[in-house]
Amino acid sequence: MDTDETKDPLEILRLAQEDRRAEPAPTETGERRDWRGPLTEALLALILIAGATGVAWQFYGERLRRPEWVERLLPGKAHRAGAAALRDVYYCPMHKDYQSDKPGNCPICSMQLVKKEKSAMAAESPAPVGASGPRAEPNTIFLAPQQQQLTGVRTEPAGYRHLAKEIRAAGKIAYDETRVTHIHTKVSGWIEHVFVDFAGKFVRQGDPLFTFYSPDLVATQEEYLLALRAQKDLASSSFERVTTGARSLVEASRQRLRLWDVTDEEVSRLEKEGKALRTLTVYSPVGGLVTERAAYHHGRYVSPEMDLYTIVDLSRVWALGEIYEYELPLVKTGEKTEIEMPYEQGAPPLRGTVNYVYPYLNPATRTGQIRMEFPNPSYALKPDMFVNVKLRINLGRQLTVPEDAVFDTGTEQYVFVDKGNGYFEPRKVKLGVQAEGYYAITEGLRSGERVATAANFILDSESRLKGAFGNMGAPQVAAAKPAEQLQIQLRTDPSPAKVGDNSVWVRVADVRGSPVHDASVRVRVSMPAMGSMPPMNSEAVLASKGNGEYSGTLKIPLAWTWQTTVTVERAGEFLGSAQFSIIAR
Repeated sequence: MDTDETKDPLEILRLAQEDRRAEPAPTETGERRDWRGPLTEALLALILIAGATGVAWQFYGERLRRPEWVERLLPGKAHRAGAAALRDVYYCPMHKDYQSDKPGNCPICSMQLVKKEKSAMAAESPAPVGASGPRAEPNTIFLAPQQQQLTGVRTEPAGYRHLAKEIRAAGKIAYDETRVTHIHTKVSGWIEHVFVDFAGKFVRQGDPLFTFYSPDLVATQEEYLLALRAQKDLASSSFERVTTGARSLVEASRQRLRLWDVTDEEVSRLEKEGKALRTLTVYSPVGGLVTERAAYHHGRYVSPEMDLYTIVDLSRVWALGEIYEYELPLVKTGEKTEIEMPYEQGAPPLRGTVNYVYPYLNPATRTGQIRMEFPNPSYALKPDMFVNVKLRINLGRQLTVPEDAVFDTGTEQYVFVDKGNGYFEPRKVKLGVQAEGYYAITEGLRSGERVATAANFILDSESRLKGAFGNMGAPQVAAAKPAEQLQIQLRTDPSPAKVGDNSVWVRVADVRGSPVHDASVRVRVSMPAMGSMPPMNSEAVLASKGNGEYSGTLKIPLAWTWQTTVTVERAGEFLGSAQFSIIAR
């Protein structure tokens, strides 16, 4: 049964009137009814009606005075708003303004709709009262989860790995200069007959090259035969000095013939026949390719300074490679190398060794030359042949990041370190060698720190907007007094923002969640210079609306992801700031 406290005031008044009607009428003797009871009940009913009306007016009036975004955050409302925000939402990748609660195709471009991640929808929904927006940290930028998803930002930890640098270069086959032989005669004479009569012919060691007549050789043969006869005649002499002298004369004559390249076979023939040979044959001391010839028929006169044949041993050749200047410090003598013939696709490479690095550069090409040695048993490598050279240099264990993680400004190199919760810090690093899709980091980064590996151009733009690479006009915290830890919330109407005028609402609270009153709040959006396009900035000073809320109109020049700085001051004293990104469409 309801108590009086729970009854409606009008119901109480009705019951009071019924009680009054139920009272007995006055008697004929003039008995009068007590009028104070009904009057008291009527007054109580009026008081209850007035109280209920005041409570209702205060509740609904306060609700009318609240901004819509605060109303949505009241208990129950926030729950329903959050539930609505986390429903499945599908959007068009090409037309992100179009959204649907069902899968299908975009009615504009017929592209299949993509389901929006829950985390991205939660990031777009209003934050609870007292929750803090991203606080400005020194030299950091902030990207919301939705922005990271749309721009394709990915991260990867820096780590140690074994690197091997592959160097490719153009090369050319050359003779092994230590395997080149020149054929000369030791005495003057005339060529009688030529056996190797053209350049380009392969000869084996011991093959005859030509015969020639030399009066000096004939005279030396006669002296040798005379010494042999004298030794034979004096062999029975009783004087030891005589026999010893005869033997010495024979040995000296034989040595003279050898020094003139008369072979032991021809000396034996001379001893056997007992008469001087008119012509002698010159034999090849090595096997190889005849590259030059000056020995001709029909009695050409030759002298010791004439180069009659040049023979090159091609069983081992050199490859001369052109290496870029910046790669030369990596190449050391003894490194293993491979060469491939451009015209033989799929053929196994030939393996060799670097045996010399030339100590000078080609001033025209700014390349250095290295010399490699390769076995050539089948003579597949021919002099002046062009080849592809490949060296694999073992660089050992290095701290590395992917190549895509490094942003090169032309004079300095940076990586964007993931600080967590959407914060990225542009950090200057020193690079080592680049190999296998990675850069070695020699300074500025620790193992395990996560770096952005994609969409670095977006992070670079955000960094320059904020001033993380340099002062772009963003306010700096005074060093004399630490700034308060403020809770700053920002929203735009419409959301996402549009090109042109937008309503901006900012709520500022201290670390305890209490509203910050009577502050000067400025909102500044910035974009760096790009090519011929100058930098752009726009700023709005917000007016106080009470209860820590500030609003104003902000003009956005064009569609872009604008780095936004909210600055809070009071009486010229800096209280705090926060960084946001406003996407204008």
